[in-house]
Amino acid sequence: MKIKNKGYNRSVLNTFDLLGTDEVGLSKVFAFLLGKEPAVLYKFLHYIGVKTKFTNANYRAVTIEIERVRNEGRTDIEIKQTGKFHVIIECKVRKSKVQAQRFQYLQSFDKVPQKILCFITQERDFNKQIAKDVQIRNIGWLDVINLFDNKSFFNRPLVNEFLSFAIKGFKMREQKEILIQDLSDSLEIRRYREFHIYRRDITFGSPLYFSPYFTSKAKQPEDEGISFLSKILGILTLTPDIIRNFEDDLHRFASNEYLVEKWIKGVELDLSSGSEDIFTYFFLAKHLPIPHPLKKDSGKRKGIGKNWISLMIPKNRCVTFEEFTKRLLKQNTG
Repeated sequence: MKIKNKGYNRSVLNTFDLLGTDEVGLSKVFAFLLGKEPAVLYKFLHYIGVKTKFTNANYRAVTIEIERVRNEGRTDIEIKQTGKFHVIIECKVRKSKVQAQRFQYLQSFDKVPQKILCFITQERDFNKQIAKDVQIRNIGWLDVINLFDNKSFFNRPLVNEFLSFAIKGFKMREQKEILIQDLSDSLEIRRYREFHIYRRDITFGSPLYFSPYFTSKAKQPEDEGISFLSKILGILTLTPDIIRNFEDDLHRFASNEYLVEKWIKGVELDLSSGSEDIFTYFFLAKHLPIPHPLKKDSGKRKGIGKNWISLMIPKNRCVTFEEFTKRLLKQNTG
């Protein structure tokens, strides 16, 4: 690592840059920030669902630990207050996936009323789950950055150094934008059109928008293709029978009671089947119509579907706003 380049009056690095660009360095920096800035700690705790007051006495009673070695493995960050809460945080960057760790640490918690296992990844992710008495939160580093990248923390040098370190070193401004997936099942089409929900098997990571691709089999009035763009307001991963336990979260996602009631009814469509399966539900805003459906690329030429979609749309296929807009413009001028 170059500390200072030729031609510069001083090093462009901040103190945190010396730790390097891996998840160990990032988790240490984040833990250090939480331990040094009480306002940052409580902003984060409240964001992930810990119910605790920001008082000097509470802050003094909190313990923050990194790389705690347990029988189940080594945790990245642990935050706890005796008799009140215990948070275990696992940090991932780039393409690192959270797999076995989702259930690896369920036995590692103290006996406290609030137990939260939080995964912070480079995927922006609003997922919330419950496993036994442990809440599982999946969030993205972008969410962490957005919590503190505002005027409330503008004059805090340590916060600014953390933001600079995370954004520059880990390219945290990268974001999946528009998720496009085939939709042909009649129940799922109804769930989307009437109840503003897209349901799928368990997934992690969140784009900003969702666009269903109605297949020819779907026989929709708009014809085959992409006819709507829907903003993703929130995501929950759960069994449908417990959706009403998450009404507070739905109210945070939505701007009105009417949409919350629609969402609940849309999830409860699954109750009639008696399934105990866990699904991921995308809760959507009002759909924006596209006048003429956008189509998949066709043919066999080289580069077919590049930056777009063709043939079978793979799971989690996301495209950029730039490419989506290009297709809209081409459609309108072609």
